[in-house]
Amino acid sequence: MEMRIKKKIDFDIGRQIKEDQAMMLDLLNILTYLSSIATANISRNRIFELASQQDGITAKSLKKVYLLTRNYGYDYATASRVAAGEAHHSALKDFLIRLSNAFGTGEDEEKFLRGETERMVEVYTNKYLSDVESLRKWTDGYAALLVSVVLIIAVFLISSMLFNMGDTVLTSLLAGALFCFVTFFGVYVIYRVAPYEVMMHSLEIKSEEQKLARKMSRIILPPLGITALILVVIRVEPWIIFLVLAALLAPIGVAGMRDWKKVEKRDFDLSTFLKSLGTIAGTAVATLGVSLEHLDKKSVASLEEPVNRLQKRLMSGINPKICWRYFVGETGSELINKFTSVFLDAIDLGGNPTKIGEVTARSSLGIAILRAKRKLVSSGFINLVVPLHATMCGVLIFIYRIMFSFNNSVARMMEEHSAEVGGAAGQMPAGMSYFNIGGGVDLAFIAKYVTIIVLVLTIANVLASKFAVGGSNYTLCFYASILFFVSALVLFTIPLFADHIFSMQMGG
Repeated sequence: MEMRIKKKIDFDIGRQIKEDQAMMLDLLNILTYLSSIATANISRNRIFELASQQDGITAKSLKKVYLLTRNYGYDYATASRVAAGEAHHSALKDFLIRLSNAFGTGEDEEKFLRGETERMVEVYTNKYLSDVESLRKWTDGYAALLVSVVLIIAVFLISSMLFNMGDTVLTSLLAGALFCFVTFFGVYVIYRVAPYEVMMHSLEIKSEEQKLARKMSRIILPPLGITALILVVIRVEPWIIFLVLAALLAPIGVAGMRDWKKVEKRDFDLSTFLKSLGTIAGTAVATLGVSLEHLDKKSVASLEEPVNRLQKRLMSGINPKICWRYFVGETGSELINKFTSVFLDAIDLGGNPTKIGEVTARSSLGIAILRAKRKLVSSGFINLVVPLHATMCGVLIFIYRIMFSFNNSVARMMEEHSAEVGGAAGQMPAGMSYFNIGGGVDLAFIAKYVTIIVLVLTIANVLASKFAVGGSNYTLCFYASILFFVSALVLFTIPLFADHIFSMQMGG
């Protein structure tokens, strides 16, 4: 019995991008879960029932398989093949087809799922490393793109000072549009090629740093835009506005960055915790609460404090599920949330703690090691972006300020020697009208134009930094505070420096 699938064209591009990025990690998570609970020797129906209750794209397909077998009398091989026909992603489709073949040949579930998990670890590792290499190349390409488009703006500024370009506003808008397109295209490419991962969980119970960052963001972020708008309306100097934004975003960013650093360490130590606890529980045939008492807390490093709190709660007689939920929530990590849930569910079902600990530890350690490799690339990019941002903004502001000083000096000179200039106007060589000598540049417009370009450049570099590094959205505030501060510093110091140089050259 076959179910006919009516194919539809999917125009939801945003959903397709998100699904494509999340697919490999989602498959690894669900396969780790399936191979862990399969050690409990539970029925196939029970395995699929539990799998259908999980989150993610793969779980939805497994739920279809479960419902087809339970409600419509399909066998698992046929149901898996039907679900494969509806799958959008090729990796998910291939997995469901292999699952159908395994059921059709009568292969043991535990053996098949263990092999699929090991295979997916290799596939995910290769995909992640490929994405990291693409990220390395495109971060270099992004820097080259920025230099190119800033050079275009610089040429426009210099040309508007030297030559009569007609409608300066139209030309500047075209140059600005090109600048925005190229810059944000580079940001989008970094977003697409960067490895997909979710580091922070979305549970109600949060780490202390997450609680602090969320509390500050609720206070600071809502009035942030209004504050900036008011400062613009009352015509406060641009560098002051940038500095205020940097100061307001800094507390949220620092709290978010501290949380990110702690989560990074905890994720790396999770494998030791799961493997050690599983081994103790398996060899001693003891509950997890008793096994925690025999666990060397120093061996789990950054998880020592959360594990100690977990043990105290369990010893106090609190419901174990509540104790573990607080343990996961207070770490702030999605990796700990995923693999601890797998570990606990599989053991509750009667699985072998030693095997479960090994499976979950291997998968979690693999992800943590891959993140460390990504960090090597992203940290180098951050070290490049900050000085590059300062340099590019500085060049644009320096050119504008030289234009400002030069035009003012020419205007003053022509005013002081108006009679001589007027008498010589008729004797100027042919073609001199093409030059913009005499101060025909709208300096007020150019000043606003350069400030907007600096703002766009700041926002683009903030987004590029966040996408390259990853982490929670709170870290976005950290990079924003740094780059807005750099922009404010450049906007304040470069005009003073340029004026000083010009006055020295003019003998003033």
